[in-house]
Amino acid sequence: MTARTPGQDPASAPSAVDRDRLAEVTAAVVDGSVHTPGTSARTTVFDAVRADQDGPVTQALISLTDKHCPAVRRTALTLLGELTFGSRTPWQGPIDAAAARLHDPDPDARRAAAQLLVRAGGADRARTALDELTDPVTRIALANALLHTPDTHCPPGPLRADPLPEVRLLACIEELATAPGERWPALDAQAEAEVAALTAADTDRIRPTGLRWGDALFRQDRERHCYAIATRLLTGTAGAYGQRVGVDLARRAFQGWRAAPGALTPHLVRLLPTAPPDLRDRVVDTLCASRTATRLTADDLAALLPAGNTAADTAWKIACALAVIDDPRAAPYVHARMASGDPPAGAVAAVRGLLRSGTLDRRQLVPRLRELLRSDDSGVVHTAASITGDLGPAAAACVPELIEALRAECAARDALGSEWATWRELCLVTSLGRIGPPAAAALPLLEGLTRDSRRRAGHRALALSQITGDRRHIESYLRSRPPKRRYVPDHSALFQWLLDHGGLDPDQSRQLRSYVLERAGATQVYGALALWRHEGPPAAGELLALLPQYLDGDLFGPVAMDTLAAMGEHARPALPRLRELIDRTTRIPLCNGSEDAEMDGDERLLEAASRAVATITAPAAP
Repeated sequence: MTARTPGQDPASAPSAVDRDRLAEVTAAVVDGSVHTPGTSARTTVFDAVRADQDGPVTQALISLTDKHCPAVRRTALTLLGELTFGSRTPWQGPIDAAAARLHDPDPDARRAAAQLLVRAGGADRARTALDELTDPVTRIALANALLHTPDTHCPPGPLRADPLPEVRLLACIEELATAPGERWPALDAQAEAEVAALTAADTDRIRPTGLRWGDALFRQDRERHCYAIATRLLTGTAGAYGQRVGVDLARRAFQGWRAAPGALTPHLVRLLPTAPPDLRDRVVDTLCASRTATRLTADDLAALLPAGNTAADTAWKIACALAVIDDPRAAPYVHARMASGDPPAGAVAAVRGLLRSGTLDRRQLVPRLRELLRSDDSGVVHTAASITGDLGPAAAACVPELIEALRAECAARDALGSEWATWRELCLVTSLGRIGPPAAAALPLLEGLTRDSRRRAGHRALALSQITGDRRHIESYLRSRPPKRRYVPDHSALFQWLLDHGGLDPDQSRQLRSYVLERAGATQVYGALALWRHEGPPAAGELLALLPQYLDGDLFGPVAMDTLAAMGEHARPALPRLRELIDRTTRIPLCNGSEDAEMDGDERLLEAASRAVATITAPAAP
């Protein structure tokens, strides 16, 4: 779909290609697949609207907002709302379509229409509709959109007196985010009163009320107030719905402040024995989202595993959280889920936790991995290959399946004409290498991959040396590397292997220094430990000039801290920076895609920093 050129008749008949694209878009809206990221129809929609905002694709979507099927109307309205992202001027066609659907018989269609109306730039019409309409679903959705979309000129104050408690609650929370301190007590009291008046809230469909409330309190840095409000709600002062809000508020506190798990887990745990199943699952989800909270409540969580009334998904969530903190009580449940043939999310992290705790039954797991490696699902194969690599030589029985999986992955890539290794391919090669000599049957395949990209060639060279014990594979690969390249992959594992098998020659030593000291990023961080192992204290000054800049990122931070720990007392100049990181009261902002992921990254950084400080400050051995 291309933009109309000047002078082109807008009413002219679309080309056959355009008709095919419109048919593809219409079909994807009808079956809902247009919501799936990466699909061709979704790409077509965004590309076409970007090229011609009011062109045939937009008109087709607008016409679908008036179809007889509620699901189609909802999908079209939602998609138009997504297409408004970044728009700076009113988009009249979608505004009119949204206004027409505010009376839709389907409640979800009305909600989507209200969101689209505001996002497309129809805030004035939305405010008028909010004053005139009486339908609670539509009014709540309009208020939500107006209060949480920038530049709608909708102050929250007047809405605190709205007839609907949901609207009053939304306005109260929104005002809390910016109100001066002298108004906090009144706003807190009203918010709690509005929650107590509800048994559920339509606003939870977009973002749970407790998380919204926590956002406002975090923005004002009201840590102690947040704990006090959450505690009152959890004890039931605002009724059953208030307890649910309290759980979500506690979760947002976990995400914002490091002390929150210690302050609020006792109140959350008290709900577990008597809470109804849905609330109990919500409490479990909150506790398991935080490593700190999981450690504090490990006994209570483990007690739920044998319970017959614990749902399978909840039991897995508990088992995975316990395994990640190396709790051996998770072992039977992790083994059971791995035997199911469809490893759930978190399986790799759970198995690695069992490996650290020493409770993994390799003899029981390896046959399951062989079955998973034969799966037609590439995601399942990747999960199994990742775990297989962690088992090392103990996974020797998996070699035939790894070979077949690697052969199939290479054939699929070659069929597409790509010279770049896929991430699944790299994982399979790495797993074979980690198995070592028992993977000798893979040597012909690895040696026969002659059309490799250089990126895969490094993984292959390492795997060949790990399997054969012969340095020449890595040495030949490193000699083939030009001294200056724009893209330099991480070769730290190659240098580490050479250090373990005879050390580095002068050329390799110079190459390692170049990788570490001249190039920022992964090569620098991952190669720092190899440089320390090779040169020792003489390299301390150069490493201390580089590593502290990586400490506050969860991708490189733990790796840099492990290197500082390995440097021992020579890393003492980095202690102030490490202690500064440890002494933070709020989570480090990491932009990991979700608030829970950021919390997990911060907790891993905190654990790594604490280990590093303990090692660096430990008394020297006599």
